[in-house]
Amino acid sequence: MPIVTTRSVVLQVHRYSDSSKILRLLTRSHGPLSVIARGALRPKSRLSGLLEPFAEGTATFYLKRNRDLHTLSGFELIRERQSLGLDMIRFAGASVLCELVLRVAPREADPLLFDTLIDALDHLVQAPIEQSDGVAAARIWQLVSLLGFAPAVEVCIDCGRPPGAGQPARFDLQAGGLRCANCPPSGRALAPADVEDLRSLLAGAPGIRPSPSQIALLADFIRYHASEGSHIRSLDFLSTAAR
Repeated sequence: MPIVTTRSVVLQVHRYSDSSKILRLLTRSHGPLSVIARGALRPKSRLSGLLEPFAEGTATFYLKRNRDLHTLSGFELIRERQSLGLDMIRFAGASVLCELVLRVAPREADPLLFDTLIDALDHLVQAPIEQSDGVAAARIWQLVSLLGFAPAVEVCIDCGRPPGAGQPARFDLQAGGLRCANCPPSGRALAPADVEDLRSLLAGAPGIRPSPSQIALLADFIRYHASEGSHIRSLDFLSTAAR
């Protein structure tokens, strides 16, 4: 039973019995894992107060081969990120990011995915309050794209030509991208400004304030393409918080 020490971020926390917690972690060296933190709910535990969602630290655990639950022996905190809970948009955005990783991420180690999630959470913590919805949407689109579900927004998915500058378009959810005004209409109508905002969010541009319809498009895209039939509850929360 090897002992593993690796950078980790807490994706979800579940109470287990009166004294313990089960954690879903994204680890840099072993990908997503579940661990049990025995006694973490006891007031005198050295883990008390450390193991909360979005916390980042160096986790040490006993890796049990061919088992789904491993035993946590230590967690050295690097960043706690409890301030995300003080704003609904920040908290909703961070929750979507973590739940996406839980539902969609590959089971093996992916250092780029780990670094992308950490960077996204840090940007949510640091973003001015008036930009939190834009940062959340841009970082979620970034993660969706990294997981292999990037929508086509530079050229029409039907004719292959770039939609004309300043022209409206449609977003075909099933086909996964923009359809220009010259092709048969199918999908959600987008005004020229909405098309540019969508491209900017996908490019990670700062300062974009997504409309509720942009957030709804993001949520619908994830449900259709990325959630693999799982209900991502935090998407409902994000849609409500962004209104």
